[in-house]
Amino acid sequence: MNKIEIIPLGGIGEFGMNCMGIRYGDEMIVVDAGMGFPEETPFGVDISIPNFDFLEEYRDDLTAIILTHGHEDHIGALSYILKKYNLPVYGSRFTLSLTEKRLEEFKMLEDVLLHRVKPNDIVKIGSFEIEFIHASHSLVECFSLAIKTPAGTIIHTGDYKIDDTPVIGPPYDLKTLGKYGDEGVLALLGDSTNATVPGRTPSEQAVIPAFREIFDETPGRLFVATFSSSLHRLQIIFDLAHEYGRRVCVLGRSMQKNVEIAEEQGLLKIAYGAMISMGESRSLDEDEICYLVTGSQGENRAALWSMATSGYKGMNIEKGDTVVLSARMIPGNEKGISRLIGHLYKRGANIIEEKRRLVHVSGHASQEDIKIMVETARPKFLIPIHGEYRMLFRHKEYVKNHVAGYSDDNIVLIENGDMLELDQYGARVVAKHDLHRTFIDEESSGEIEYDIVRERKKLAYGGAISLVVTVNKATHQIAGEPQITFQGVAGLDPTNGFAGEARQAISNAIAEMKHDQIANKTVFKENLRIHLKRFVQRKIQSKPVIVTTIVEI
Repeated sequence: MNKIEIIPLGGIGEFGMNCMGIRYGDEMIVVDAGMGFPEETPFGVDISIPNFDFLEEYRDDLTAIILTHGHEDHIGALSYILKKYNLPVYGSRFTLSLTEKRLEEFKMLEDVLLHRVKPNDIVKIGSFEIEFIHASHSLVECFSLAIKTPAGTIIHTGDYKIDDTPVIGPPYDLKTLGKYGDEGVLALLGDSTNATVPGRTPSEQAVIPAFREIFDETPGRLFVATFSSSLHRLQIIFDLAHEYGRRVCVLGRSMQKNVEIAEEQGLLKIAYGAMISMGESRSLDEDEICYLVTGSQGENRAALWSMATSGYKGMNIEKGDTVVLSARMIPGNEKGISRLIGHLYKRGANIIEEKRRLVHVSGHASQEDIKIMVETARPKFLIPIHGEYRMLFRHKEYVKNHVAGYSDDNIVLIENGDMLELDQYGARVVAKHDLHRTFIDEESSGEIEYDIVRERKKLAYGGAISLVVTVNKATHQIAGEPQITFQGVAGLDPTNGFAGEARQAISNAIAEMKHDQIANKTVFKENLRIHLKRFVQRKIQSKPVIVTTIVEI
């Protein structure tokens, strides 16, 4: 079979949960294994991951997991896929350092084979030959992938922007990308997150002037909230704090972890004595301290939220403090961020956000970056990935209208669960699979099946009715009246006798049942449920969850 199959398990038509299977013959690699954060918390669940059970039919084909970089929407589900399929994992030193922390939490680190790779390393995995191309992004040590197979070469961009002057590391490696463009690229899988944004994405260095002004103008305590993975931003804060005579205190577990790893690996350059503990920070004057904190998205367990509400280890935001929200507002987090800002204002803080100053730049390719990518790789086919469907569509339309040689015939839009078949003659979706996501309980880190979340949804919208019927085990006669309780069912008036009517309706239904219908416990329970369901729908047009219990005496 001289064809490549591409099967996205997540990340297409949505933010996050990036994961893709790429198959040639009887071999499949998986690119990234990310978690997602549902825009509306689905009934007690804050995290979702791809449905890795789908890969079961390819179990014998799976050969490796390739990580493009260390953001949670690309590595956050790694532990869950490795529980099911223990595969070797390839990634950069920093990316694997982040994954090691998570694997340790799951007590899996000793059982997983991790391969550290550097830019321009070439790894052969069966029929796949993969070169790791250095990519610039808001994180460090990120890769685009050149995936060579006998059927042709695939370029997977990962998350990227064409940053000519990054704070940490070299610019995007367009030279290596161009080499593959000269040799011939079958397909480009391209990041679409910023495909609606005109122009070039600003360099990470673009925020320095605004932050310099903030450090120069702020008389009191300064708090900077940003993504804990934005190492370019963290380096800028450490540099400017040192320049303006402020020490830096890092608050929040993920921020502390990332700073520790990045400093150990020489990625963050922190002057001696520039970083201090929380205890040491309390003894400094207000104009001598800068706090780097988690919580830019209004997360209610993060350091900034705690300081704005109940307190974080005895520290609160106070009148006169300046809080910089140096991060974009991730779709779905608007309400949380709005509430956070309200709490900060109540405490008298001065708030600086992206709309007021240039304190954040994106890590994703805007339209002109996309043009550079496509013109350099010159793929036969373009497949937009990463982002909502409108972004994939705008990616397609922009390239059609601004890059010569592209039309509807060679730009293919796909969705999660599609099987895209590629060869030198065409790119076509040959199958579609309905992939339900898997939800994760953040407290226990355990998986919650889709059916359970669906049941919770029914409970949320319709409430629940509990029906208990007592049966004599020997004679199969009913003992006493049915007991019915209602929880969260709309349209009920406890004073209008509805409960009594419901009990009578069930009693009448039981009286009409045959002896063998009562003797068979399973049939009896289902008949009771159906009768009560019909009665409730007829009376109050509601669809609560009905739980029937048979008690035998």
